[in-house]
Amino acid sequence: MENKRLDRVNSEIKKSISNIISQQIRDPRVNGLITVVSVDTSNDLSHSKVLVSIYASDKRQEMSSFNALQHSAGFIRKNLAKMVDLRIVPELHFKLDHGYEESEKMDRLLASLDIPKEE
Repeated sequence: MENKRLDRVNSEIKKSISNIISQQIRDPRVNGLITVVSVDTSNDLSHSKVLVSIYASDKRQEMSSFNALQHSAGFIRKNLAKMVDLRIVPELHFKLDHGYEESEKMDRLLASLDIPKEE
């Protein structure tokens, strides 16, 4: 039963953080396409690991956006408290997701292999 509740909490936090990032953050360093991939909240609701994917023109811009996002964690948490009905609003810990880059690497690697297609 507890797991279903935590899943709902994670889903609500994910949706709310996505809205806050896209609509309320005015920091010009937070740019590029930022997607909240997943949220993993501890059982006591005190901490949430927020996995984000940032699509930017280069690595430097990606890291600049990520650092600015981490710097905005307090602002995001404060606004999250207004949006979600939780007694305890978790402390947010942002992590950068490299899954997209890894899948692109695999696609390029597979495309470079000369494998005959079955007909």
